Amino acid sequence: MKLKIFAPLILSVIILLTGCGRHDSPEAALNEIKIALAERDEKKISARVDMDKFFSQTYDAATVELAKNYDAYKEKYPDDPYFQHSAEFLTEYNAEHKARHLKFLDGVKDSFFDKIPAPEVPEDNPTAYVADEFQKICDATTATVKETIFEGDKATVVLDVHGDNSLRGMFVGQWTFKLAFHRDEKNLWHFDGIANLDELTPALVDKAEIVWITFF
Repeated sequence: MKLKIFAPLILSVIILLTGCGRHDSPEAALNEIKIALAERDEKKISARVDMDKFFSQTYDAATVELAKNYDAYKEKYPDDPYFQHSAEFLTEYNAEHKARHLKFLDGVKDSFFDKIPAPEVPEDNPTAYVADEFQKICDATTATVKETIFEGDKATVVLDVHGDNSLRGMFVGQWTFKLAFHRDEKNLWHFDGIANLDELTPALVDKAEIVWITFF
């Protein structure tokens, strides 16, 4: 069930890994995050994004989007018990299990930055396995800034993301993300979250369902 919540979180971090830029700007913030992730430097990445806040807010936003179209998912995925109740059930379930889900995601983050090797059997260390899979997906993904829209101390970066011809790259496919940033009092830009999560959620659910059907 957690796959539907984790999908936007994981893909968001993939986007950050593939960002680019040359001077202080939203694009430069993406580039610093890219370098920090490549170097597995958690301290450096924290200068541009509050990861815990981002994960929590995206979790809540994804819950809202999933509940909004629950009936459509219920009809489309009759074999997924997550979608065989009601929007109220989903909202309550996600709220009840949020701490546990985010703790798992925090473990994935720690495994990634601590460079914990992937286990031969995923069940032996699930967080390290997911962290390693995340890195492999990042390696198969590239992104291009299409445009940046400024509104005072806020900005939206429109990013085209696509996978390569590998299996993981083809799984990622092609996306257009709108990323929200804000500028602080020191004129540094910080990543806030996904501005078009409502548009992306249906396709993210489809991706999560492929994984669920294949492995669970």
